Amino acid sequence: MNIGYLLMISSMIIWGSVGIFVRYIDQPPEVIVFFRVLIAFIILGILKFVEKKNTTTSKLSFKEYSLLSISGLFIALNWLFFFRSIKTTTIASATMSYYVAPVLVTLLSVFLLKESINKKTLIAVGLSFSGIILMTLMGSQKENNFSIIGVGYGLIAAFFYALVTISVKKLKDVPSQKISLFQMGISSLIFLPAIKYMKKFDTVSLILMIIVGVIHTCIALNLYFEGIKRIKVQHVGVLSYIDPLGAVILGGLFFNEIPGISTVIGGMMILSATYLILKK
Repeated sequence: MNIGYLLMISSMIIWGSVGIFVRYIDQPPEVIVFFRVLIAFIILGILKFVEKKNTTTSKLSFKEYSLLSISGLFIALNWLFFFRSIKTTTIASATMSYYVAPVLVTLLSVFLLKESINKKTLIAVGLSFSGIILMTLMGSQKENNFSIIGVGYGLIAAFFYALVTISVKKLKDVPSQKISLFQMGISSLIFLPAIKYMKKFDTVSLILMIIVGVIHTCIALNLYFEGIKRIKVQHVGVLSYIDPLGAVILGGLFFNEIPGISTVIGGMMILSATYLILKK
């Protein structure tokens, strides 16, 4: 298997659990995003400082710096609206609306990256998107907390997710760690004003916040960026559906949301789409 697919799948499995952590962190979405990117920025900065002593780094062009800055804004807005969606509506509805993103990635790659779409990719996208609808819309067990505003937040997050993927693909010559460091720095500055909305952290929220910053951001983000550089961006879109599949499984474990038959069928469709992409 291409190592890029392994990196991408690993990042999606990690991200599949982030919604559970966000639900248990007793802070507004803006505050969660701020501390998530700040923690990641500090850790990545330390790693970069240590690495700099042993290696020489090449200078970036103005175009690369511009793309890095824009992608930092995109990723911050992506997380903000996704966390707002999770806090506002059901996890099922938030997931369904957010995972319109891979379809947007596939479509944007044709116009912005001049990639061609083959029949296998179209089938995989169709299977994945149909599967996510079954899993989250028809397979949902509890819809009493549904909010159209929350779905709207999810769709906005999906748009920025697609833009992050496209912009990182254009930065294929820039080391992943440098991309992450720059993005986290930009995001930290953007969300610095969110401190005024911060409530006092309880012990559980603080521990979960650190986990989200280290594992779901530092580690997963670098795995994701390395994966993007090694595979077609359309395949990134389809493999992204592993994330919500993991979220449904973990949701059953933590929130006792037992998947119905529609969820099981939807999950099988997502795995089938992933197999199509991985198959030579």
